[in-house]
Amino acid sequence: MKNLITLLILTLAMASQLVCAQDADELNKAQQLLMEGHKEEASAILGKLMQTQPHNKMAVQYWLIANMKRVPDGELQALVQLDSLGRLYPDNTGIMFFRTFIQAEYGKTEEALAGFEGLIQLQPDTAVNYIGKGQMLSALNRHEEAFQAFDKATSLDPSRFDVWGMKASSLAHLKRYDEALAAMNKGVELAPDHPYILYNRACIYSLTGDKEHALTDLKSACEKMPRLKENARQDEDFKTLWADEDFRKITEK
Repeated sequence: MKNLITLLILTLAMASQLVCAQDADELNKAQQLLMEGHKEEASAILGKLMQTQPHNKMAVQYWLIANMKRVPDGELQALVQLDSLGRLYPDNTGIMFFRTFIQAEYGKTEEALAGFEGLIQLQPDTAVNYIGKGQMLSALNRHEEAFQAFDKATSLDPSRFDVWGMKASSLAHLKRYDEALAAMNKGVELAPDHPYILYNRACIYSLTGDKEHALTDLKSACEKMPRLKENARQDEDFKTLWADEDFRKITEK
């Protein structure tokens, strides 16, 4: 099963962040200063916002843009810097979120899981925290717990097709295929032309022995994103179809 675009968590979290007019002006000012090369002045403005607006993720995002080094160990250095920021602004959930996000990207799965748990304690009604928790649990093959996290996320924010796909993936790992298909159908309803969601539904159909629907979805997915053909030729979810003539026609180079 092909992973959905999990890195969009960060972008989508930013898009949902509400910023008041005054804070927006300060953020714009900091951004302009960064563009002009005045990193220290911009960082000072962002530091003030991190103190007065502890849930404003955008202030932390801009601070990272200003201070995160573009070097091989830049992410590790960013974690050190975020730890220092966290000591300065201990109640800032934006700092906690980015630290946890970078831990996840850096492969520190257990630490990231603990970070998302901490965020959930502070923000129990924020869907993105449960999404992050679910992804870390999935990476640790704790699929029942991952399902529970994604289930909570879809109850808080039912509009994200990718999270319905993550929920379906967890259910498929648990061999709860009827429920997985129902969740994936919801994802397809929200994004009917997205190749990954169609590909993943094809995987579930294949696992249940429904060749006709599996190949229909796989064909649509591969037409929209031809590189999925190679994925399908190696994906164990399609193992029972690898020798099938129709499958081979769909996935031929």
